[in-house]
Amino acid sequence: MLLDFLNDYYQAELENIHDVAGNQHLVGYSQLYDCDLFVKIFEDEAMFYAEQHVNQVYCPEIYLDSVLYEDYYVVVLKDRKMQEVTAEEKNLLPKQAQKYGRMLADFHNQLTGQVKVFNDERPLSQRLAEKIAKLKGTEHETDVVQAYQILQADLAAADQEYQQLPKVVVHGDFSLRNIMVYDKHEILIDFEKAHMGVAYEDMLKIFYNEVHAVTLRKEFLKGYRRQRRFEIPKIQLQRVMLFFVALDILEYHVTHPKKKFGNMATRMLQTIVAGDALLTI
Repeated sequence: MLLDFLNDYYQAELENIHDVAGNQHLVGYSQLYDCDLFVKIFEDEAMFYAEQHVNQVYCPEIYLDSVLYEDYYVVVLKDRKMQEVTAEEKNLLPKQAQKYGRMLADFHNQLTGQVKVFNDERPLSQRLAEKIAKLKGTEHETDVVQAYQILQADLAAADQEYQQLPKVVVHGDFSLRNIMVYDKHEILIDFEKAHMGVAYEDMLKIFYNEVHAVTLRKEFLKGYRRQRRFEIPKIQLQRVMLFFVALDILEYHVTHPKKKFGNMATRMLQTIVAGDALLTI
């Protein structure tokens, strides 16, 4: 029914494409817009509005339309022929690390104060407790509870610092997986997880999974700081935020069995349990 409606509405012949993220994506030529469409279908209202609002400001040249149909939320974009970042480019050099730092800062600068995205104003510790409750009874419960017990002494300080730090519109999944090459330029894609948070949150995945060398992390921060002010959080908040991101990934994997983040969350929990200094930067 939804596909028939969209094909009729946009005078198109849309078809499903594979998507490991779990959201339904359609592509096809539209006579109405005289171009190829990339259609993202959501069942989650907050993710829909994040994708819609960010594209309207950050990528206005590709945003075409949004439509609600029964319980579905649909964002319609111009389709772009993009390529993944090559294996050679994923083997980061200092210049590339700086470039990605500037890219993230530019995203924060352009969106903060300009779009409305989900903003959870509750203390970080309260939000953690809610996520832990959702993982009760899953295969992850034991590891999560073990890490949570270790972090108890950090929660009060983390709550206080998190409340005081400036908030930005974070991408929510900033990593090389969401950086693509289009028209010989690298661009940032996929904004459905955008929300209000602190800048450091957007650095955790790329630092933990892809930018391992301390020298490259420093270059990334150098690039970021050329565009926007940034202070490294204290160790308590670093540890608690790593846990928060790990919980977010595990919650996603429970409902999306393809587990696109691999064992990243498990390794994050192991880092906390081992008492490591976390991300040296």
